Amino acid sequence: MGSPTGGVRVIEKAGALMEALAYRGPQTVVELAEATGEPRTTIYRVLATLQEMGWVEETTKRGRYALGLTLMQLGRAAVEHGIEHRLAAPVLRALRTETGLTVYLHVLRGLRAVCVERIDGRELLSFGLQFGGSLPLHAGAGARVLLAFGGEALYQRWREHVKERGGEAEAFTQRTPRRLADIEALVRKVRANGFAVSSEDNTIGIAAIGAPIWAADGRCLAAVSIAGSPEEILNRDRQPVLAEVVRRAAQQIGDLSTPRAGRARSQEPS
Repeated sequence: MGSPTGGVRVIEKAGALMEALAYRGPQTVVELAEATGEPRTTIYRVLATLQEMGWVEETTKRGRYALGLTLMQLGRAAVEHGIEHRLAAPVLRALRTETGLTVYLHVLRGLRAVCVERIDGRELLSFGLQFGGSLPLHAGAGARVLLAFGGEALYQRWREHVKERGGEAEAFTQRTPRRLADIEALVRKVRANGFAVSSEDNTIGIAAIGAPIWAADGRCLAAVSIAGSPEEILNRDRQPVLAEVVRRAAQQIGDLSTPRAGRARSQEPS
């Protein structure tokens, strides 16, 4: 195939810029240029277009940019084909109140987990996954839930993707699982337990617990996760309690969105 056309390149640049804002939070033009590898003149030009569309906006701290309200509304609308936001939101807020931790709602898009809702906990996590951001399916509790319960076809596509990379997945920190065999072992554990636990997979100092949201026909619609410090999430006494609270919230959202939500599990990886 030939090189991308000018229009496609613009879309790619805009996508990379929004991904940087989603994952890293508000950024300056200099920071966005470093994150995307694009010259500052290009960043200014793309930002101007995205601001006109309402997808990006300048924060109250002049010179810093963040995802705009229009993009957030589009992101929430994208998940409502399976989960009604008006029904899920009260459950997510209750989960935040009960645990005091940051709450996320993830949906599957391609081979990535996209954050379509984030409710900050008592300690603001300025780093880590932001609203509208995405992560590969091997990294993070919510993402691994989608990988574990997303069905055999998805799982095989993901395996082939990792094999094409030489059998190692993308790493964000020294704690990110990379080897195919190691990730498969984690997936088997998620399927056996019914929830996922991660620690510093994506961001140093952040751990998480995630659980699947089931549809009535047994499909995994999405994943709910909570995030906090490793000391809090990995605490032997508290982790089982947190895991049960997350699973209960996920079940409530599934029951509200698709009554009589199923509990079927995908087959374990070979």
